[in-house]
Amino acid sequence: MLETLRNRVIKALKAETAVTLSTNGPGGIQAGFFPSEGDGLILYLLVPASSDILFNLESETAVVITTPHWQMEGEAAVCTLLQAPPTLTLARSPQVEGCVLVAVQCHRIHFNWTEGWGYRETIDCNGR
Repeated sequence: MLETLRNRVIKALKAETAVTLSTNGPGGIQAGFFPSEGDGLILYLLVPASSDILFNLESETAVVITTPHWQMEGEAAVCTLLQAPPTLTLARSPQVEGCVLVAVQCHRIHFNWTEGWGYRETIDCNGR
């Protein structure tokens, strides 16, 4: 991945403070709006420990993250708060109680047009 493209993706992930996470699995199609913070090509989310999304992630880790500006395809993993990078402020926020940390590795991101519909650009982040 070219460094300029990588930096654009990192900037886009860092700019969002809340996103919609969508999963599919034994719990059916699930989507929820959660606090988020980007760290490199990984987007971290705080997900309530009782969420059906976590049930889905036990068997299917492919997810989609959506914002008004972009849509991202990635691979999710549930982490403990102790596994969070030390620079991640989300892991120390007041919202953390009753939540688990979900790390989503970006595989592909689609940037939306500012007006209209569809994608204006797609960046593959891992050669997939």
